[in-house]
Amino acid sequence: MRNCAILLTGPIYIFGVAYVIAPMLGWHPDTESLVAWFGALPVGARLAMKGVWGFAFCFHVVHGLRHLIWDTGMMLSNRQVMVSGWIGLGISALGTVGLIFW
Repeated sequence: MRNCAILLTGPIYIFGVAYVIAPMLGWHPDTESLVAWFGALPVGARLAMKGVWGFAFCFHVVHGLRHLIWDTGMMLSNRQVMVSGWIGLGISALGTVGLIFW
């Protein structure tokens, strides 16, 4: 699980550092340049990137809400926790498909 967290958060930190040092290196990470770069990618690469980021976003939101419900004491049995986890995974997958084609 730890490797997955590093894999998902690593690009965010890399982009943050690149954004800070970009002016010193003559790079232009402004919105127009990034949109043009993303638009120039092949369709498969764009869909893959949207899928990875979209799933991470949906999973985090859905399971964060699940955790808040769990904290209220509404899910007390192990079966409820397991079922809600699978339902959350399904909702995350559906949300990802929606974000990819939005």
